Amino acid sequence: MLSPILVRTVSIDASTIRHEAVHSTWLEAERGISIYLPPGYDPQAPARYPVLFLHDGQNLFDPARAHVAGQHWQIGETADRLILAGQVEPLVIVGIDHGGDARVAEFTPTRGRGRTGGRARDYGRFVLNEVMPRIFREFAVRQDAASIGLGGSSLAGLVTLVMALDAPGRFGRLMVMSPSVWWDRAVILKKLVDSRASEGSFAESSLWLDVGLGEGVSTVRNARRLRDVLRAGTVLHTGGAGGWLRYVEDADGDHSERSWARRFEQALSFLYPAARRETA
Repeated sequence: MLSPILVRTVSIDASTIRHEAVHSTWLEAERGISIYLPPGYDPQAPARYPVLFLHDGQNLFDPARAHVAGQHWQIGETADRLILAGQVEPLVIVGIDHGGDARVAEFTPTRGRGRTGGRARDYGRFVLNEVMPRIFREFAVRQDAASIGLGGSSLAGLVTLVMALDAPGRFGRLMVMSPSVWWDRAVILKKLVDSRASEGSFAESSLWLDVGLGEGVSTVRNARRLRDVLRAGTVLHTGGAGGWLRYVEDADGDHSERSWARRFEQALSFLYPAARRETA
């Protein structure tokens, strides 16, 4: 097992710590993670920070590493600005790199056409059993479910929902952008419906769900189907004692890092407001 390399980089906009090689028992290759620390981060502070885990870490912080060069989510710059403006509570954000050619397999719960996919459970174990404990050890973050968020876009939005169902009560804040509901004939919708009769729901979570109207008719239709399933029954309440759901259709949005970066500000403000509301 290789020892992780720790590199600290500080810019005008953000402070980021990078682990280049995190060993995994569950995945075939080591994985890099990047950790954003908020302005004024104090590792000794008695009031510890909430934390947000995001998939597809290559697209979050560094324009040179993004899927489309120059199109990254600008996580550090956006979080800094919102925190300093008092709109978002100071939080730690962890970007987990995807597995390159293994991305589709690791982000999907079942085998789809072509017999690819179906390793979401292994990826979830990596995050839950190896990444999260490491973050809890090394950084001043809270470990209660209400303080832990999980999110991503496209297939990473799909795996966010899968992980929340597989680990009920572990993630209190979910950021689901343009999720790939279509995978394996919309199997995620069946899983969500089935969860209503079991303990595998996330009714206590706050959930941001969005889609761009420029992503195509079927993508928008699937997002609306997902919204309706989430609102129904006991999977997710829209207020009161349970969690709450914010569904957004972006009139100018397409299926791109650029669109997700633009909506990230709204999503972060909803999930991590400076003053957490008690009711929806």
